[in-house]
Amino acid sequence: MKWKSLFIALAVCAFATPYEARGQGGPPMITDDPGTPGDKKWEINLALAFEHRPGETSFDLPAIDLNYGVGDHIQLTLQTAPVFLKREGYGLIGGLGGTEAAVKWRFLDQQKNGDGFDMSMFPRVIFNVVSSSARRGLSQDGTRLQIPLQMAKTFGRWHADLEFGPLVSSVARSEWLGGIVAGLDVSKQTLLMAELHGTSRMNFASDVLTVNVGIHHEFSATRILIVSLGREVSSPDPLATIGYFGMQLIY
Repeated sequence: MKWKSLFIALAVCAFATPYEARGQGGPPMITDDPGTPGDKKWEINLALAFEHRPGETSFDLPAIDLNYGVGDHIQLTLQTAPVFLKREGYGLIGGLGGTEAAVKWRFLDQQKNGDGFDMSMFPRVIFNVVSSSARRGLSQDGTRLQIPLQMAKTFGRWHADLEFGPLVSSVARSEWLGGIVAGLDVSKQTLLMAELHGTSRMNFASDVLTVNVGIHHEFSATRILIVSLGREVSSPDPLATIGYFGMQLIY
């Protein structure tokens, strides 16, 4: 079954349930949500992230995700990471990976009274500060532009986030990206999450589908453990295992 069929089925199930309403995408998950830090507040995510394929493993150490709130509905984002790559039969190499600059605008904010949806637009540009990073395999080649939309709704203890939009590259074919995250509050401090995320050519061929599970655990209001582990289940390349182990700091 193609990833688009799974994605549509999960989206219908998630958003057809009649409960109340919040969303929980963003790190450690791939899919984002409409949430913003709040006016003049910082959300900083620091993590060890890895990707393992047969014959090679790469580490982002640390993966740095900086988010700053401008008003209650705007978020400025900058992401980057030093990347370390080990290929079978070769020594370890390292350098700066891809860098992402983005602006999120939550233009629909209707969950405060327990019903309705939150929606946002999150355009982002992903580029290489160091031109040799792509040649050495530490990042993807060229400059990429993503313009996804996000939707979030809460159903009692359950949360759902949906993201979908185009991805345009300066050196490769355009793609669709999409994801859905379902979360369950198992306690006041702990949220468990499951995710389905995919990318596909515009004709829905050559698809990549990733299944991911994660956890948020609040040690305090400003210190949150964020962890995820996932696996590609469909890809034209050898299937990858991915992981994200980090802390979210709120100021």
